Amino acid sequence: MRRFPLFLATAGLLVASAAAHSPYLLPNAFNVGERDHVTVEASFTEAFFAPEVAMKSDDYHVVGPDGVKTALTPTYFKDVAILEVPLTAEGAYRISTGARVGRTAKAYEKDGNWEFLEPGEAAPEGAAAVDMISLTSADTIVIKGKSGGAAPAPRGAGLELLPVTDASAAAGSPVTFRLTFEGKPVGNQPVLLHRSGESYSGAAPTEAKTGDDGAVTFTPDAAGVYLVMTRHRVGPEAEGGPHRSFTAALTFEVVP
Repeated sequence: MRRFPLFLATAGLLVASAAAHSPYLLPNAFNVGERDHVTVEASFTEAFFAPEVAMKSDDYHVVGPDGVKTALTPTYFKDVAILEVPLTAEGAYRISTGARVGRTAKAYEKDGNWEFLEPGEAAPEGAAAVDMISLTSADTIVIKGKSGGAAPAPRGAGLELLPVTDASAAAGSPVTFRLTFEGKPVGNQPVLLHRSGESYSGAAPTEAKTGDDGAVTFTPDAAGVYLVMTRHRVGPEAEGGPHRSFTAALTFEVVP
């Protein structure tokens, strides 16, 4: 059986999040053979993988098999950003948006969950509204050559969701990811698994929770393009600063 790479993309995440715009990277191939480049689209969408809003970032980059980070220059259209990523040596390439700082919104906590307010809307009586800033990252992993799909090294910063072993997946076989925040495992965290074409099939994403070690396992039952994603909300870095809502997403391919 030929195995192909999986590419991934990001706590407090509910199935209802699928109705919000979510980030993704989508390469035109996950295992490129001997090609010298790969083309990747980047966008926000409400239905994977149909681009709706071009994803802008000042830190698009690729980390090659040698661990070297190289900046990428996107071409922006209204609905999608396009990256052309050079691939030189054999091995796994981690392509990323980097950490994107998004909008700041007002939110308040209710029964352990965060509720967001529309502009100008007041929080309910007895609830304290805080500033919540959005920080988003999306990743994918592409393999060149036949040297295998070893999982890339984590950055150790922000919210990361990466494969535990190699960057490949086959239908009917379990695939495990580990979720970390600032390099430390995030336990008891909901993670969603989306599959391309959900809007046509009516299928809901699969949800699972991480263990104490931050690991979460899914068993995709069919070949296709998938995305794992989670959101993790934490307090301010410094007193008086905004609360932070991190989103991490990783797209990957499952082969028969």
